[in-house]
Amino acid sequence: MLIDLHVHTNASDGIYPPAQVVNMAAQSGISVLAVADHDTVNGIDEAIAAASARDLMLVPAVEINCYSGDIEHHILGYFIDHRDEGLRSALAKLQEARIERMHVVISKLSKIGISLTPEEILSLAEKGVVGRPHIAQAMVRKGYSASVRAAFDNYLGEGKPAYAPRSKLDPTEAIRIIKEAGGLPVLAHPGLWGGDELIPKLAEWGIVGLEAYSPDHKKAQVRHYLEIARDLNLIATGGSDFHGWGDAHSIKIGRVSTPPEEFARLQELYYIRKCKV
Repeated sequence: MLIDLHVHTNASDGIYPPAQVVNMAAQSGISVLAVADHDTVNGIDEAIAAASARDLMLVPAVEINCYSGDIEHHILGYFIDHRDEGLRSALAKLQEARIERMHVVISKLSKIGISLTPEEILSLAEKGVVGRPHIAQAMVRKGYSASVRAAFDNYLGEGKPAYAPRSKLDPTEAIRIIKEAGGLPVLAHPGLWGGDELIPKLAEWGIVGLEAYSPDHKKAQVRHYLEIARDLNLIATGGSDFHGWGDAHSIKIGRVSTPPEEFARLQELYYIRKCKV
């Protein structure tokens, strides 16, 4: 039973439309899929409709970026009410901050001889939430970079010439946004950013799980995060973090899976909390 609880669509920085991502998941033998786009839930209705025509369970989700000081966290929210007005209002503010960041990156790129316009980048995002991958795609399209990955490695990644920090949302706020929409907060790919010493504090603030199984984690890290999850009584989830960018570093959908017993724990907790409302 394949359970991929972390994929992206073109509603944020993925390549493929939600329905196509669902169809790809079904063809890969995935039984449970969570669409968790960055700072938006706009792809969920299309994904649910596509999943209803397949033998596939669709978990409504979102991924919110936040910071503890200089440590970045990505908080996944599972089983959210994606129509919740409070959630949509909070995400709209985060989307506005992404537009502001895009303009800062464009300005930094122009100073090193790379000319891009907001229109070029927004056209790649279509109706989705704009992000650095769209800037990278524009750079590839205009011949400034050989690939999306190279654009990050040389220009857009942290410490690179055109890097611009995100708006620094506090983890307590990200967790609150998810919980008030009926969701279950889970810390995504902790090994990608570091700050393991902060995980107990995040658990105090309300995360219920840890994405121990991630393509960003080596085997030793998986064991490490499974141990942390056990010690803190957190649910150990997993997902591919699929975007479909198509370069040599791309992760295939379903490559990383959540153990069925851990997903059962997540479901049980959701139903328990739902019954208490």
